[in-house]
Amino acid sequence: MKPWIIVVILGAAAIVYALMLPKRQVNKSSSDKDKMVQEVEATLEHYMADIERENEELVELISQMKQETASRQLAQQEQLTEMRQRLLLLEQQSLQYEARLHAAEQGSHQTASVLLSQAQETAAAQMSILHQEEPLVEEVLPETKEPSIRERYPELFELYAHGKSVDGIAKVIGMQSGEVQLILQLAKQEGSL
Repeated sequence: MKPWIIVVILGAAAIVYALMLPKRQVNKSSSDKDKMVQEVEATLEHYMADIERENEELVELISQMKQETASRQLAQQEQLTEMRQRLLLLEQQSLQYEARLHAAEQGSHQTASVLLSQAQETAAAQMSILHQEEPLVEEVLPETKEPSIRERYPELFELYAHGKSVDGIAKVIGMQSGEVQLILQLAKQEGSL
């Protein structure tokens, strides 16, 4: 073969090779771009899946917190109701104790006044025996007469007669309402009401 044909054939082969070479690189770079796009898409899908999973965990955590808060609130309301009941019970017991104490005080005052009047009557009787004077006995006995409940608490009975409530009377006089009730009951028993 002639040298010029060899040069033409080699030149044509070089041109064909040169034309094919950029296509490979273009194909290779487009496949690299496709791979990169696929990797980015995969990464984004993985990232979105992670975000979605975390959102679900957050929603679940918030619902658990709401449930716990609701149960705590219910427990606190139950405790509050129980404490109110206990407070009412303690107030009732306190009122009962005050009434008992007042009744006991009144009983001891009455017992003491009965014993005092008996002692005064005995002393008066002994004096009258010693002196054999009846006027002395008459003078001593009226002094030992115990005033009625109405006489001891005139302001209370005046307010009661004007239609004031037990609580209103207690506030005006400065007594407990249990005391006022007890005095009114004693007056009813005594027959002076």
